[in-house]
Amino acid sequence: MTEQSNNSQPGYADRAYPLADLTRALPPLSAYQAFVAAAELGSISKAANHLCRTQGAVSRQVQQLEDHYRCALFVRHVSGLTLTAEGNALLTVAINLLTLLVRHADVHSQSAAVLTLRLPSTFAIRWLLPRLSAINLALPRTELRIYTSADDTPDFTTPDVDAVVVRGAGHWAGMDAIPLFEERLTPMCTSELATSLKSVADLAKVKLLHPGHGHGEWRCWFDHVGAPQSDADGGLVFDTLELTLTAAAQGHGVAIGDPRMAKERLEAGALVMPFSEIVQNGLGYFLVYPSQRAAQARIRALADVLTRLAQEDPTKPAQ
Repeated sequence: MTEQSNNSQPGYADRAYPLADLTRALPPLSAYQAFVAAAELGSISKAANHLCRTQGAVSRQVQQLEDHYRCALFVRHVSGLTLTAEGNALLTVAINLLTLLVRHADVHSQSAAVLTLRLPSTFAIRWLLPRLSAINLALPRTELRIYTSADDTPDFTTPDVDAVVVRGAGHWAGMDAIPLFEERLTPMCTSELATSLKSVADLAKVKLLHPGHGHGEWRCWFDHVGAPQSDADGGLVFDTLELTLTAAAQGHGVAIGDPRMAKERLEAGALVMPFSEIVQNGLGYFLVYPSQRAAQARIRALADVLTRLAQEDPTKPAQ
């Protein structure tokens, strides 16, 4: 005897759906999403960019559906994709199914919204935390979860991250990158050490502190102040700007970084800027998320509050 469903919710006729039918093997939901994206955009490659997946992954997911239904869903030609009659019929079903699931998720999210943000540790400690009250106020009924990472690559292959703050040039395929502010670089050290730095040439006599293994920050600053021959390769290398600034405040050498990230230390006198030159290196901090999330209310609210707070920053850092 076939086991029946006991679902008594509105819209379900009594014992209308045999449980065996409801639980039989079907293609994964991601395959239907890939199919809908390819159908709407008329291209596997455009669907891959939209979904932040590889072109091969989307192609395999569409093939998975074609194998399951034992029919071609698309006619493939040079200019793109055209739905077959079977594909057009499945598209209607898939859109209805996904619409119901999305609506249910939206209703659920209104009462239990969670927004997971990943960002660099220094940015989190020195810029975001002092503004956390304003951010929470702009995200009512939202549980904000904050994770830090030294990885500057926007990675959304796992579903546990909604948006990231990234230090970079602002160009990532399939992503919306909302600029927060451009990075500025200047040396910082203790006031005692600063007394020995009368000119840029005096930096050769002290230990340089690097916020990364590439040494690019010091090279950029030397190039902009007209000292390209200065040695930027020596000194100590740290994996975060926060550690670099902490080492500088403890007198271990001269750090290089954005004064925004050292605002509290500069105001307290734990660090000073021995030179007036503050240069831009072509990088900046961006709020990044997959383009298809731009319509989500919580993402829009996060982008709005972060850009507003970034614009409220003083145009010139504390001296």
